[in-house]
Amino acid sequence: MAAPVYLFTGFLDSGKTTLIKDTLCDEDFMRGTDRTLIICLEQGEVEYTNEFLDAHNTFIEFLDASTQLTVERMRELDTIYHPNQVFIEYNGSESVSETLLSGMPDFWPLVEILTTVDASTFGNYINNMRSLMFEQLRYSDVVICNRCTEDTSGSLLRGNIKAINRRAQIFYEGNFGEPVNLKGGTLPFDKSKPLIDIKDDDYGLWYMDASEHPDDYEGKSIILRGAYAEPLQKHPNSFVLGRRAMVCCSEDTALCGITVTGVKVKALKKNAWYEVEGNLKTVPVADGKTLVLYASAIRNYNAPTDEFVYFS
Repeated sequence: MAAPVYLFTGFLDSGKTTLIKDTLCDEDFMRGTDRTLIICLEQGEVEYTNEFLDAHNTFIEFLDASTQLTVERMRELDTIYHPNQVFIEYNGSESVSETLLSGMPDFWPLVEILTTVDASTFGNYINNMRSLMFEQLRYSDVVICNRCTEDTSGSLLRGNIKAINRRAQIFYEGNFGEPVNLKGGTLPFDKSKPLIDIKDDDYGLWYMDASEHPDDYEGKSIILRGAYAEPLQKHPNSFVLGRRAMVCCSEDTALCGITVTGVKVKALKKNAWYEVEGNLKTVPVADGKTLVLYASAIRNYNAPTDEFVYFS
């Protein structure tokens, strides 16, 4: 049976080992997994003790460089340890190799790349070592920004990370994985403004926040951009505007849409993209409230290069 591979990268002492150890202690993640192999290419201050490894039925191999991690070596390690999953603790000063990106064997498929970022040093690194940060972030599925404090700039972190890799999911944590509330918040837009302009990359975050806190947007003026998804048969002047989010692949998607009303639907084209400006109002639904956009203006809009929604 194939053993999924999780690649952990980031600068030395950015929290890779701590993240791996926390993952091994996560009962939900580890359910159904009884043998883990860690391939360690970089050792920091946090160590794996024999007692910890034994308690989690985990084995470890130390390599000096990623060039040693050939398909032949992977096959050898698979034969020796028979792991259910593999964690690779990568050297953050190395670029992720083509072998790991596209040449992994069928018995060890790469399923996720996670990057740890020390928020306290991020500004210095992004200004002085941007090329190295680029290599760490550009393929990441998940970015964990740790050592955040209330005064950490979420916009600095998110803006730079998204400029390198727009599809990455970003999480903000304090020391040792503790939750933290950033003073400036983590939303890339200010919902207290009289007119909220939601950019393409921010639609997913807006949709999630609006779904959870519809009352925050009651009476707000807003600009949204999306595709004409479907008409509302019982409401001739209304349609659903939205974007699609990947559930597991590009063939499996879910619509993140909002009802727009007060428009001439017959003048619109299915699947065409529009920019809609108007006011939001809450309306009751079976499980609470939802938002409806009462349009005051609608304009043609060019679809973005990446039409999918991301939630970070």
